[in-house]
Amino acid sequence: MCPLRLSLLVSVALAGAAGAAEPVRLVSSENPPFAYAGAVAGQVHGVSTEMAREAARRASVSASVTLLPWPRAYSRAQTDADTCVFPVARLPEREALFRWIGPLNKNRWVLFARPDFLAPITSVPEARRYRIGGLLQDGPSLFLLGQGVEVDQVATNELNLNKLMAGRIDLWATGFLRGKMIAAKAGAGELKVAHTLRDVDHYMACNPKLPAATLAALEQAVAAMWQDGTMRKISEHYRDNPPE
Repeated sequence: MCPLRLSLLVSVALAGAAGAAEPVRLVSSENPPFAYAGAVAGQVHGVSTEMAREAARRASVSASVTLLPWPRAYSRAQTDADTCVFPVARLPEREALFRWIGPLNKNRWVLFARPDFLAPITSVPEARRYRIGGLLQDGPSLFLLGQGVEVDQVATNELNLNKLMAGRIDLWATGFLRGKMIAAKAGAGELKVAHTLRDVDHYMACNPKLPAATLAALEQAVAAMWQDGTMRKISEHYRDNPPE
C-alpha cells in the first residue's frame, strides 16, 4: 500500500475514534416517579430515567442505567470518571463536585408528618424544634443542614417512613411525589405536608473527568429535547401512567 493511502486511512481511523463518545454509566436510586425498578429484573423506568436515556441515545453515547442505594449512587459519580448520577438538585455545596447536564424536570421538597401532627410550621427555622429524618446525601437533607437544621440521616427512605409512623421522628424531609408513593406502597395511608421547603430542578450530575466531548453531546441532546417537546411528552406519559 502506498504511504499516502496508508496515511489517509490512519487519519480517518483516528478521526472516527476521536468522534466516538465514551460509554457512560448512569446511576440512580429507587425514587419513583423519577427512577424505579421495573417488573423484570434489570429494568429501570421513570421520568428522569427516560430523559437521561434518550439524551444518551441522541448523543450517540452508550449508556447503562443501574439503581443503587442513594448514598452509593451519589458517591459513585464522585469517584468513577465514567459515571453520572440522577436526578440531582443543583445546590451550591454540590456545584464544584460535578459537571451538570440539564435541567431535566422539577421536584418539590416537603416535610411530611403523620395526620395527627397539628403544629403549624411556616418557616424552616420553626422546624428546628422537631425531630427530622432524611436520606443520606439527599437534597432535602443537605438543604436543611445548610440552614442549621439537624437531620437524622439514614440510608433508605423506607426507614424514614417507618421511623415517622413509629413516632421516632416528627417530620420526614423528602420529595413530595416520592414520599407519597413510598407511603402508598407501604400501606401507611395519607401523610400530611407540614411544610413545603422549596421547588428545585433535577439534573444529571456527572463526574468532572467525563470526556468534554461526551458532556457537550449530552448537553446538546438535552437542549434539543426541550426544544422539540420531548421533555414535556415524557413528563405527561408518567403523569398519565404513574408507577403502581
